Amino acid sequence: MISRRNAFWLGIAGSGAMLAQFSPALAADCRPQDQAAVAGSALLDRYVAAVNAHDTSAFSEMFTEAYIQHSGRSASGLAAQVENFVRIFKSMPDIQMRVEDRIIACDKVVARNTFMATHTQTIRDIPPTGKTFSFRTIDIWRVEGGKFAEHWDLTDTAEVLSKLRG
Repeated sequence: MISRRNAFWLGIAGSGAMLAQFSPALAADCRPQDQAAVAGSALLDRYVAAVNAHDTSAFSEMFTEAYIQHSGRSASGLAAQVENFVRIFKSMPDIQMRVEDRIIACDKVVARNTFMATHTQTIRDIPPTGKTFSFRTIDIWRVEGGKFAEHWDLTDTAEVLSKLRG
């Protein structure tokens, strides 16, 4: 017998039919809808395009006003999200984001990302080295009304700082 937890992960991996077979109650609660998956994927694509263009002007179309940032690295709210990215673009002027994997289910968009930049500005008191570096994140957004409403992420900050220090 597959536990509810394992059934959930099977469903997340894209096997909704298998999920329904093993846990009909769970499947009914969170059955991915094609339209929701397409909308979530399109929202992620618009976000990546904005980040790669270093353009926060469309953030109001992608984030709710009451956006909740759970990482603790920046404040919540749309204005804080814009301010956070303006700071990121200033400290890493050539930063680019690439989505390695995406999982979209119900009201969640999950992405495993790689960011690449050149260390041309002082970052956390580490003087510029001119070297290209990358870092990875796993981001989870809750979507509400076609916009990102909440965000959780995992970033290996120690890895990033180690790369910058050389």
